[in-house]
Amino acid sequence: MNVYTTDKIRNVVLLGHGSCGKTTLAEAMAYLAGLTSRMGRVEDKNTISDFDKEEQKRGISISTTTIPMEWEGCKINLLDTPGFFDFVGEVEEAMSVADAAIIVISGKAGMEVGTEKAWELCEKYKIPRMVFVSDMDIDDASYRQVVQDLTDRYGKKIAPFNMPIREEGKFVGYVNVIQEKGFRWEGKEVKEIPVPDYNKENLSLYHDTLMEAVAETSEEFMDRYFSGETFSEAEIRAALRVSVCDGSVVPVEMGSSTLCQGMYTLMDDIVKYLPSPDNRKMAGINTKTNEIFQADFDFAKPKTAFVYKTMVDPFIGKYSFIKVRSGVLKTDDTMYD
Repeated sequence: MNVYTTDKIRNVVLLGHGSCGKTTLAEAMAYLAGLTSRMGRVEDKNTISDFDKEEQKRGISISTTTIPMEWEGCKINLLDTPGFFDFVGEVEEAMSVADAAIIVISGKAGMEVGTEKAWELCEKYKIPRMVFVSDMDIDDASYRQVVQDLTDRYGKKIAPFNMPIREEGKFVGYVNVIQEKGFRWEGKEVKEIPVPDYNKENLSLYHDTLMEAVAETSEEFMDRYFSGETFSEAEIRAALRVSVCDGSVVPVEMGSSTLCQGMYTLMDDIVKYLPSPDNRKMAGINTKTNEIFQADFDFAKPKTAFVYKTMVDPFIGKYSFIKVRSGVLKTDDTMYD
């Protein structure tokens, strides 16, 4: 079993309206990470998230599923949550242990009530978020409209990191806004291509938004920005990570989960921009001394942990999911509530 330091862990919850594509996105990510050799489909009742018979029968998620995966040397603990409001308790459980969120929006359906509810939950729990626009392989999916609606609702913190390239109505590639380059999918390979003319106006607008966000991270960058200097890609990415982690920038990305297009970029950016657990602070108490201390994932400190979900399995009985905040949790340890 691989051992990961705290800075190499990402606890990410998937949020969004019912049937917006969260489970399909989780399936695509798990497939690319090598958890499965064949990508399942909700319609075929064989996804790794919706394993409960009732979920398979109804074609929706009813409970939160934890899917651990490794990507680029980091461990991503993905929490796939139900989108229907009847199961909001499951969503709240996941929010209590997540360090970041991905709000999934269907490019065809656009912003829905569940989108706004997801945003409100992120505000309630004070966690950073990014947006993934799914279904881009569908003809009438509109990334531009989703970005515009998000900007109208939440302001300039909305920052598209990429945008789609279409040829004859078909989704064939994307523009990387940071690099200002176009890329086309050719089988399993990605080939760099010129940015299409119809993308250039929005690319300029989106890139300027990112540069403003970078400039606002320090006085030095602000002076350089107003002096007309450009930033290196490394400087841009480092500054954007700070802005994403503090919630002042919300990246917007897009792709097709069913075709596994846009997944590599999304998973890379989860590692690059979303925070590790130590970005959130929580207090613990030493039961021997009653001392309150900062539970900052220090192995040398007393054990503190958070039980966020308990399930009953017909084969192994009752078991709980625990997020350890400090110390080392061992078999047969006694914990106090």
